[in-house]
Amino acid sequence: MHYQAVTTAILVALAATAGLAAEPYKVEKTHADLLFDIDHAGFTRKHGSFHNLDATLQYDAQHPEQSHVSVTVQVDSIDTGFTLRDQELKGEKFFDAAKYPVMRFESIRVTPGPNHTLVVEGDLTLHGVTRPLTLHATLNKSAPNPFDRKATLGFSATGSLKRSDFGVSSFVPMIGDEVRIEIEAEFNQKASADRGS
Repeated sequence: MHYQAVTTAILVALAATAGLAAEPYKVEKTHADLLFDIDHAGFTRKHGSFHNLDATLQYDAQHPEQSHVSVTVQVDSIDTGFTLRDQELKGEKFFDAAKYPVMRFESIRVTPGPNHTLVVEGDLTLHGVTRPLTLHATLNKSAPNPFDRKATLGFSATGSLKRSDFGVSSFVPMIGDEVRIEIEAEFNQKASADRGS
């Protein structure tokens, strides 16, 4: 009985240690870009971005597979460089930002690969629909930021989705169905005082 009690205590301690290994980070909004591009009738690919996003990251350098990322994006922050087009994209034919103001991504699995690469699988909720989305990410750098000395992680990531899967199908196929995604993001480690929030 004593042996079982000791074994149980060791397992509990190991589990607690593993839980503490994942450090909390928050995206640095001034150094985060969510970019996309889409086919325009076969002539060109039109590029755009979302300016207003927030993200939190639990990152375990020793066990990246235990990491987790959560992202929220304000849909009405879309910017394609042309105001009238942006207004149309926010409207009912496309994103319907008044009804669905936020899109969200929650990771469910992180698989580490060679050369600091990560496959991040998760659920994207857009336009009231939740579908799986896979991102192929690379950890570019993990170091104190030279400007403020905060512990910082820098990632690049790519992915793609079919907008029709989320009920955003206006003008397909004249305007492409596949949307390619490119992400650049820096995350700063949260200060101890902020970790309870």
